[in-house]
Amino acid sequence: MIERHHRKILAVIALAALCGCSRVAEQPDAGAVSDSGFDVAIVACGPHASESDGGCVCDPGYDGDGMTCELTPAVAPTKGDLLIEELYYSGAPPNGGTDHYFSDQFIELVNTTDGPLDLSGVALANVVGSAGEINPGMAPDSYAESMPDQVVLESIWAFPDGTRLEAGATLIVAHDGTNHRPFSSIDLSGADFETYVADSGRDEDYPTVANLESVEFNGGFDWLVTVFGPSIVVIEAGAELGAGPDGYLTVRTSEVLDGVDALMDGDSRAFKRLPASVDAGFGYVAGTYVGESLHRRNDGGVWQDTDDSSADFVVGAPDPGRAPNSAGVFGDPWIELGTGVIAFEALDDAGSVELVAGGQGGFHVDAAVRFGGFGPGGVLLVFDAVDESAERVSYVTEALLWEDSVLPDAEGWARVGDRVVFDVADPTTLVDSTIIVRVTAELDGQTWSDERRVRIVDEIQ
Repeated sequence: MIERHHRKILAVIALAALCGCSRVAEQPDAGAVSDSGFDVAIVACGPHASESDGGCVCDPGYDGDGMTCELTPAVAPTKGDLLIEELYYSGAPPNGGTDHYFSDQFIELVNTTDGPLDLSGVALANVVGSAGEINPGMAPDSYAESMPDQVVLESIWAFPDGTRLEAGATLIVAHDGTNHRPFSSIDLSGADFETYVADSGRDEDYPTVANLESVEFNGGFDWLVTVFGPSIVVIEAGAELGAGPDGYLTVRTSEVLDGVDALMDGDSRAFKRLPASVDAGFGYVAGTYVGESLHRRNDGGVWQDTDDSSADFVVGAPDPGRAPNSAGVFGDPWIELGTGVIAFEALDDAGSVELVAGGQGGFHVDAAVRFGGFGPGGVLLVFDAVDESAERVSYVTEALLWEDSVLPDAEGWARVGDRVVFDVADPTTLVDSTIIVRVTAELDGQTWSDERRVRIVDEIQ
């Protein structure tokens, strides 16, 4: 039996559409280099052009001049330009056969300016210290009072060169860039970035989501921020990291673009980790595993930023997504059910599928599909399983697709990483039995389906 451990952490940042087809893109070097060594005056070709000799040439048939085919140069953010718009850390309410699930954590950033930002080298980090008296007798263990001009950092992740965020756009950084249903209501397979701990050997590198670059990692096999209330900062590119206490790195408060101190709930005893110049207060939700998120206040399109999370944030349901546009039916629709987490694996009738024990509870089999002739934008996939008497033996897993959450396939697209989670008293009793795994795809009122009769096995120890 495979034991599928929880993967990466939360930071899922939603990046703006670039070049009309991808929210993250490599950008050509325009020659303007900041003191930090990062390109800041970036000229990239827009949706109607291609690069040629260091410039942008309009595509044939496009009725526009050269300037309309270039994207506005992006600049490095300064304080107030790039804010934490949403912080989801609490974990999901009990569902799908597990009573605690935290791999659906994410962070959303927003560009508050009227121009594009170059995020090359901008970093996300969590701050050392406990949020409060989680257990009786706990005392403050951070450095907010003793080092008021510094922030002591635990793990640090940087955006790769060429990361661009358009004016007013948001960007998602995910713990794990996959579909977390049915354990959670959240699907992060279309996130912009995830935090992948390659050296642990136990973290999944999900194929539809780009990786942040690890600068410093102090943790387990993935970047889990505490569900009791993390402290998160955004750090400017080229910031000087210093040697701090207990082997940790530090950054000057003057080089922090934004920060949030969070608590488990409103009754938690508050231990400050961030100096007041970064965040004078705290944000908090109702508790652990409540499926609640901190959202930055927005009044008439203006993001509130008083450097006091007590005032700047409100509590609401996590909302990492955007509604996909329907791509419609354009050919002869077809769909094929298979298995696989990283790549599609064909599955024949009477084939075998390994039972997986989730690291946070629940037993499942991995499900994947290939399809073509419709979508992928706006396609709703619904997975489940029944026994040979047609009794359902699983929870329902849904996935609403857009182009960023699928992989290109020779004749269409592949969707990987979904789960069919069993809803039976003892899922291990299904071993060596035959079940029918099903998928239905729906788009604009039309449906297509496929199923496989498979044997559940327990062969991988």
